[in-house]
Parts: sequence; structure tokens; C-alpha cells
Amino acid sequence: MLLTQAEDFLAKDPDQAEALIEEALELAPTRADVHFLCGQIMGIQASQSIFSALGYAEKSLNCLKQAAILEPENIDYQYALMMFYTMAPGIAGGDDEIAWQLVNDIAAKDSLMGTRAKLQYFLQNDDEKAFAKTLNEAITTYPQHAEFYYRQGLKLQEDKQFEQALIAFARATNATIDDEDADFKLSALYQIGRNAVFSEQGVSEGIEALLSYVEQPFDNEELPSKPWAHYRLAQLYKLQNDKAPMKMHLAMAADTDDERLQDTLDDF
Repeated sequence: MLLTQAEDFLAKDPDQAEALIEEALELAPTRADVHFLCGQIMGIQASQSIFSALGYAEKSLNCLKQAAILEPENIDYQYALMMFYTMAPGIAGGDDEIAWQLVNDIAAKDSLMGTRAKLQYFLQNDDEKAFAKTLNEAITTYPQHAEFYYRQGLKLQEDKQFEQALIAFARATNATIDDEDADFKLSALYQIGRNAVFSEQGVSEGIEALLSYVEQPFDNEELPSKPWAHYRLAQLYKLQNDKAPMKMHLAMAADTDDERLQDTLDDF
């Protein structure tokens, strides 16, 4: 019960989630899932705090380590611990050597998760050559996984290789295997539209992709919101000098509490 409540408060009220998880730890100190959620909550607190950031980071690391100790075969726990060591600065407990050892441990147990771990490690360490090599190997080894085409598309888009990025995103949408938590196929639809905005090419394909995106039912808060998709549609219709749908999608984009989007709409 406490665990579920802490999960519910994770995004909307981290302070309440912290209080609940501390209570849960007292009641169930040997449950790995409780320690794992503790690590997530304290990590969020660390990212949102200034004066207490190091203390929260230490608590997050201790909880993640304990979760991995209690269930050493749980790859998700090892992966989260690896991400902490990779992303945290040294002063907050980050350690690239330990992170790389965890990458290898994960790869020894599960090749797919090992590939994901390598990509994250190389990305965080700005090792573009190793990242590109690993990503190409992943596409060859897992040709039906949307995830790796999507990642390829993002990198190509970042490098302003928009035509190649479009091809990669399209392949992601056509892949047969997706990650239910990450929704790479849906993300790729959005990126096809965003790619068209940046490049001012493939505008019709971008509109089609975004129209499909806003019709999809989803509750994944990590995905771009539908108001953002409507804003991208307005941008694309503006490129086509098609004012009626442009105004319609601007109005739909304005139905949001997102302050960044509201500011962006003010400058449209």
C-alpha cells in the first residue's frame, strides 16, 4: 500500500513520496522493490534540490545499491545503478569505472539490455565513435526493434542530416517490436513531424505523422504532449501557407498548462 502510494506521488509531490518511502523502508527493510523506489525518489529530490542535493544523491545511491544486493539477478536494478554511476558527478558518487563494470555485468546476463547499457554509457561519456559503432551493431542484431532506429534518427537529426533522420524514424514506426514503457514508435511519429519543421522538407509526411500521433491514445508522460504536436502541426501548415488548419491547431495547442509551450505560442 505504501509503495503504491509513493509511486503515485513520485511525479506530482516528491516530498510526500519521500515521506511514504521512508515509512515503507522501516516496515520492509529487506524488500528490493522498496529500496529501488527509494533510489528513484531520492534521485528526483537530488535533481530538484540545491543545498540538499548531495545528501539526496547519497541516499539514492545507497538505496539503489541495496536493491541490487537484495536481488542481484534483477537487471533493471543493475541498470538503474549503472545509470546513477554514469550520470552523477564524482562529488555526488558518480564513477565511470564502476559504471562500466556494471555494463559488462548486464551484458553477460542479457545481450539486449547490455546493448542499451552500452549506448547510455557512451552517450553520457560523449564517446561518439563508440556510440555510433554500438548503435549500428544494435540495428544489425535487432532489426525489428524500433528503439535503435529511433536513436539513430535522433543522432542524425542532431547532426542536421534530416533526410537520413527521416528514413530512420520511418523505419522505427514500421518496426514490429517496441518498448511499451518508452513508446519509441510513437516518439518516432512525433519526430518525423519535428524533423520536417527543422528541415522544411517532407512537410506532407510530417503532417501525416503528427495527425496520426494526436489520434493515438496514450498516457505516457514522457512522450511529447498532444498540445506540442498541435503546435508542430501549426508550424507545418504555416510552411504550406495553409492558414485555416494552422489556426485550428494553434487553438488546440493553446489548451495547455505548459508554460514553455505558452511562451512559444506567444512568439508564433
